[in-house]
Amino acid sequence: MNMKSFLSIIFIFMSTVSFAKVKMKTGMWQGELAMNDRLFIPFQLNVEKEGKKIFVVNDLEEILMISHSKKDSIYLHFPIQDAEVIFKLEQNGESARGYWINYNKKVQQKIPLTLTWNVTQRFPQMHPTKPVQSLFDGTWEVTFQPGTKDEEKAIGIFKAGKDTEIAGTFLTETGDYRFLAGNRSGQNFSMSTFNGSWAMMFEAELQSDTLKGKFYSGVSYVTDWMAVRNPEAKLRNEAALTYVVNDQKVKTSDMVQLNGKAFSLKPKEGKVVVLQIMGTWCPNCLDEVQFMNQLYKGYEQLGLEIVALAYEVGTDEKQTRKKLKAFKKKIGMEYDLVLAGKSSKEVASAQFPMLNGIMSFPTTIIIGKDGKVLHVHTGYSGPATGSAHKELTDKIQLEIEMALDILK
Repeated sequence: MNMKSFLSIIFIFMSTVSFAKVKMKTGMWQGELAMNDRLFIPFQLNVEKEGKKIFVVNDLEEILMISHSKKDSIYLHFPIQDAEVIFKLEQNGESARGYWINYNKKVQQKIPLTLTWNVTQRFPQMHPTKPVQSLFDGTWEVTFQPGTKDEEKAIGIFKAGKDTEIAGTFLTETGDYRFLAGNRSGQNFSMSTFNGSWAMMFEAELQSDTLKGKFYSGVSYVTDWMAVRNPEAKLRNEAALTYVVNDQKVKTSDMVQLNGKAFSLKPKEGKVVVLQIMGTWCPNCLDEVQFMNQLYKGYEQLGLEIVALAYEVGTDEKQTRKKLKAFKKKIGMEYDLVLAGKSSKEVASAQFPMLNGIMSFPTTIIIGKDGKVLHVHTGYSGPATGSAHKELTDKIQLEIEMALDILK
């Protein structure tokens, strides 16, 4: 064999090794994020057809990942969030090691992770015990950081599933923690969620009639929480948290359209305008975008205009506008999207001097045909909150219909 033929064979072999698709075994994979040297947050991947479809699973939420392989690594991109999971399968094909990167962080972090095939329980250490009937089902009045100056009220909604399963969420005055899933054993339960933007875990133990536990978020945040069962638990009216204090105008001097041109908010006769103060890094905002899209499709012809004002991470305006264009296309946003500024409540508050401040992303402002603010909604209760989600969306839809004079 001459040298030319030998090199050709080597080239073909190397090409096969570098570009052959790495296949994952079909079934449920247990993931574990090493947030720090003591905190490990579990998540789940559901792999179909040897990796042709891969989902991150959080209870009823299934996030279909955009996947590709390069050499011996598998890359899973979150479809909307600017984040990805990268890992290499080990020789047995039943485990993997890698990391999670969230590109929306001001300081980029690589969170180490491991994956194990054919583990179907999110918290494997939780074993079924009698009685099978869950002690946790129902609505709970929750206090985060109890007894401190930062004490915060919330509502916990939990429901047991088959075997040891449990799911739920926490509803706060500025949003919700979306779809949580986990397992229970006796007086204890653990739940977690992972969606590319955040990783969270909740632990709890029922002591007498009170739940007491820990809430972990990100690489360092941890706080106590406690809860008592209360089917009538209520939070403050979200529509009363942010309100008009004067007649100043929105300051748009730093806002930019996606084509790079300056943005100005001009009064439009006969139009009802909804301003959505949001960020692409904010999962509650993404839930609201889906709802706003439905409203826009239904009422655009009747005079509804929606403008999303995005407050983003990063200092490169051109690159951020490019990212927003991609986001708009991926999520199917049919209404206008504008780069409003940096991801800061202080920045947003300064641009809306007519309000008492911006305390949450998202914050939604409904402006009537006469140019006056009719309603302000703080936060957004997403689909994971069930009846709270329906109550809020019905309310916003009714307010818009009344503003459009559809209901007389």
